[in-house]
Amino acid sequence: MHAGRHAVSAILFCVAAITACAAASELPTLEEATRQLDLDAGTLLSAAELGLSAVERAEDDTCVSGQVRHFFRAESDLADASEGLLDKLQVMGYSEVVDDVDLRDEDQDVSVLRNPKTRLTFELTVLAGEKPGVRIVGKTTCYATE
Repeated sequence: MHAGRHAVSAILFCVAAITACAAASELPTLEEATRQLDLDAGTLLSAAELGLSAVERAEDDTCVSGQVRHFFRAESDLADASEGLLDKLQVMGYSEVVDDVDLRDEDQDVSVLRNPKTRLTFELTVLAGEKPGVRIVGKTTCYATE
């Protein structure tokens, strides 16, 4: 009798785990991901008041052949513009996957954050040296062009 109860519990657990994995593995469409990336980038930029010198939104075909992704890039020549950007992204559901200790060199600090639900990625680079500033790059994952 105890074995039967444990078997039912184990089966229910497995079904719940499979359902959760299937739901988590569903990718949004490129259009949905692009819309979310643009929304998140807008939220991030308006909160940071970066005084941007360049903003670029485009499709990027640097994925494998037959795939494309959307990206967003913005730059600011304000060295202190990065304050709070990591915190803001984390509040928006992004988790740091790479920090500047992994990618640091003398002229730049880099952090990479990813949202596990939307699979969007932001890279924050603080540039030092002769021309200090901040660069923000957001990307969707690669999608088949069909």
